[in-house]
Amino acid sequence: MFLLELIESVWDEVMARLRPRRRGASPTRARGDLAEDFALEFLLQQGFTLLARNLGDERGELDLVGRQRGFDGIVVVEVRARREGGLLAPREAVNRRKQRQVVKTARRLLPRHQLHGPLRFDIVGVWLNEQHKPVRAQRFESAFK
Repeated sequence: MFLLELIESVWDEVMARLRPRRRGASPTRARGDLAEDFALEFLLQQGFTLLARNLGDERGELDLVGRQRGFDGIVVVEVRARREGGLLAPREAVNRRKQRQVVKTARRLLPRHQLHGPLRFDIVGVWLNEQHKPVRAQRFESAFK
């Protein structure tokens, strides 16, 4: 048990150092950052290569941008976290309005960063336990266009 807690502690510290700093992050934002860390680790294990994280401007932000082994293009990933047993699943939390916002943001920002090619929009749902710790993730490829 001690070893598992030590590994989790080290993992949290490493991921915190990789995460862009935010001033005055709220508890909700902190949970979101943990969910993004968890989602990124999940994706990396599936052959995902990270190109950008929290890529944004005053009009929008893209959670994760990368390339996926087996897909010749750019993958934009929207991460959604929800409590286990909650009424709304993470995938359902990305409504049409949010989908349109992500697509517009990607089409605006990616060319500015020399990221070109076919686009695919995935959702990674992250489930949190009662202590707000990520416990599992699920990927929905080509979740919207």
